[in-house]
Amino acid sequence: MSEYESIDGIIMDTTNKVALEKNGIIQYDYVIVCFGSNMEASILTILNLIDLGVDNIIVNARDFNHKRILMALGIEEDSIVIPDEITGKLIATKSLFDIEGQVQSTDGDYSFTNIIVNDAKVIGRSISESGLTSNRDFTIVQIKRSGKVVIPDEYTILKKDDLLVIFAKNNIIRDLTIKIRGEEEL
Repeated sequence: MSEYESIDGIIMDTTNKVALEKNGIIQYDYVIVCFGSNMEASILTILNLIDLGVDNIIVNARDFNHKRILMALGIEEDSIVIPDEITGKLIATKSLFDIEGQVQSTDGDYSFTNIIVNDAKVIGRSISESGLTSNRDFTIVQIKRSGKVVIPDEYTILKKDDLLVIFAKNNIIRDLTIKIRGEEEL
């Protein structure tokens, strides 16, 4: 965490409310609680943070039952992360739709993925001419080109080896990959 200027890491017994208070936990915009498999420590920490008035708490839950308890304590569902569930959905999405490369799920239906431009049918053509204009199923969020980030519009010309960062419905990622990268790459 030392690489980040705006993140502080504090080591302490967070089940001790006095220790949290003395370390000024209330001053932080967000508090992330990750306890691996120790559900008791997680719950006690959450209770302490709530008692001290911390508003923005993000929690790593062990499983669905842990999530239910955290929600009963008042933690919003979108502030609870179950890593095994996320990993399972990503693996299922990649396998089900035969997707190569990196995929980061946002929910059950949409994911972020990176696709490298390598198909001669799209190289040198605009996003519009390539049939890749944003719609309700996908959007090209950015293009990484020669170490720089390009925020594209429909007139942006695609170049060989551009890395497209795409937000798309899971069930069309494979088709997009074929269209952008070419079938021989799959």
